[in-house]
Amino acid sequence: MEKSNPSENKKKTHDTIEIPVEGSLGLLALGAVGLKAWRKKREEEQLKQKSK
Repeated sequence: MEKSNPSENKKKTHDTIEIPVEGSLGLLALGAVGLKAWRKKREEEQLKQKSK
């Protein structure tokens, strides 16, 4: 029995999706908020480590 290559089984499609400007800006803003929260949490954890 021959083994099939998993990459050959995947159907390759190159469909483009139109995203409105408002959606793009919303995703960008959401990413910025997420980065800000991650940085704040990281700084808090570093302060906890230093105080021990």
